[in-house]
Amino acid sequence: MSRRRMPLRFAAVAGLLAVLMACTEAPRNNVLVAVEGNGADGAAAVVVMDFRQPMPLDPLPEGWRHRTFFRTDPMQISFGPKQGRPAIRLATEHGGSMLYRFTDIALDKYPLLAWGWLVEQPIVSDIDETTRAGDDHPARLYLKFRAADGQTRAMEIIWGNRALHTGDWKYLESFWRRSRFPHYVARGGNENAGRWHDERVDLRALYQQQWGNPQGVSLLEVALFCDTDATGARSVAYFSGVRVERGQ
Repeated sequence: MSRRRMPLRFAAVAGLLAVLMACTEAPRNNVLVAVEGNGADGAAAVVVMDFRQPMPLDPLPEGWRHRTFFRTDPMQISFGPKQGRPAIRLATEHGGSMLYRFTDIALDKYPLLAWGWLVEQPIVSDIDETTRAGDDHPARLYLKFRAADGQTRAMEIIWGNRALHTGDWKYLESFWRRSRFPHYVARGGNENAGRWHDERVDLRALYQQQWGNPQGVSLLEVALFCDTDATGARSVAYFSGVRVERGQ
């Protein structure tokens, strides 16, 4: 290959990647906002995802997005009660995808994230979950933030498999930004599978641990994310709902 042709080839690849990324973007319509005067600002909690009633999947309601990945089977989504709780059921078999809700909620007012989850089928794999080759989890929450200066950052809250336990952090290099992508382990382990767990984490505290001062930070996206594409395993997880709450 000549030196003259190499830049053209790389430019074509970069252009293709830009097109693919643009095609996966979705308009931020019907964004969930806690606004002064509409009752939400004074509420103790704001519901981000409510699965007490099934919602349409094709098409999704405005403000939602189902992000799928190239050559990867999406998670199977269904609704129904699990151990007496209305819930969304997310199942994967050598696949994965993400179900988003667009938000714009100030962490200064609603710093706590609360949800209920139940893992029915944990990841069964001998591959190290702290490596990219073993980066599968039966249940995750993907969170995207915007800082006061406009910079955006993201992290995940995950269900650990065998090596990771509550309170641990896992870091993998981000493909696009070449920086460490943080994962906080809220729960995990086969011993915790098969029953509901109600969780609550302080997002301001988690943000401060990773990036510093959380003042003025907003929560822009919340996504449910289940995947087994790296290990080829299976998983089944349930979420009963997601909300943000005021601090003490």
